[in-house]
Amino acid sequence: MTEKGDAAAAVKGSGADSVRTSRDITPVLSRRLRAARRDRGLSLAAVAEKAQISTSLLSQIEHGKASPSLVSLVAISDALMLRPGDLLDESPEHAVSPVVRQSERHVIDNSGCRFEYMMHLDDPMLEVAELLLRPGTATRPHLASHTGRDYGVVLEGKVTVEFDSGTEVLEQGDYVAFDADAPHRVVNDTKKDARVIWIIAHDNSTDPKARAARLAKRRKGEQV
Repeated sequence: MTEKGDAAAAVKGSGADSVRTSRDITPVLSRRLRAARRDRGLSLAAVAEKAQISTSLLSQIEHGKASPSLVSLVAISDALMLRPGDLLDESPEHAVSPVVRQSERHVIDNSGCRFEYMMHLDDPMLEVAELLLRPGTATRPHLASHTGRDYGVVLEGKVTVEFDSGTEVLEQGDYVAFDADAPHRVVNDTKKDARVIWIIAHDNSTDPKARAARLAKRRKGEQV
């Protein structure tokens, strides 16, 4: 699988997905990501290195030619010291209703994996998404880490969660939880679609700079 599998051009209107009325947020993400990087005076290469993706992929995302996986989006946000919701939501107002209807979900859709964000984008604690992983695809092309803690529940089908220490196969109804600074990805190596609820709980115990410093130490194998 190439890196384009992580963030291929959006694919619309196929199969069951065609009945969705959720809002595609890829254009918003591209615009806000480019602005946030430039505001911080950071080069494409600098952000890509911190986010563990290629410079070419980051450039494609900024120009709306590719869309990131959930893990990549969190990693990019970490590199910019932002919440993922800051890159997705153009509205300066906080959500009024506690409910997000299915038709109100924000969507990133690519040829390998569809991400439907179920939470309000200004949620300071969680990223909650329903993932549709198509046969033979993965959430990203290689293992990667980010801040916080991950939780997943398989709604349909079977997926494999890969770690550098091994793998865990999850079937319908199975649950997984782990610290997200362990490099990982989710793979569907079956011949059927898989649907998973994936939650990322942010590490809000300290300020963003302290979280970034702690993550850097962990990646180097240093004691935190």
